[in-house]
Amino acid sequence: MEIVWSNTAKKSLALTLHYIRANFGDSVAQNVRIQIEQQVNQLAMFPLMGTEDKKNSTRNRQFRYIVIKRRSKVFYYVQNNRVNIVLVWDTRQNINSLTNLLSK
Repeated sequence: MEIVWSNTAKKSLALTLHYIRANFGDSVAQNVRIQIEQQVNQLAMFPLMGTEDKKNSTRNRQFRYIVIKRRSKVFYYVQNNRVNIVLVWDTRQNINSLTNLLSK
């Protein structure tokens, strides 16, 4: 399966890593980046390994997420033999804005 990162996902990944780097250091940010890459690469073989996000899923799009280091989530959906990465989310952010970002 092909892995496709949306522009929003790329930006949210950069922002999340910047936040971690600023607050916890370069080595922690690098470790999180590596773990995100490894988990996302596993989605190519096991696309349904993430937890279903029932709150934000719709009839047309079933969102799933994987948890990275208890503080970050990678949201995605599977469609047409592609894993579409839509957002990297730091769980310390306002939960109300998550729904807005996923509905774009």
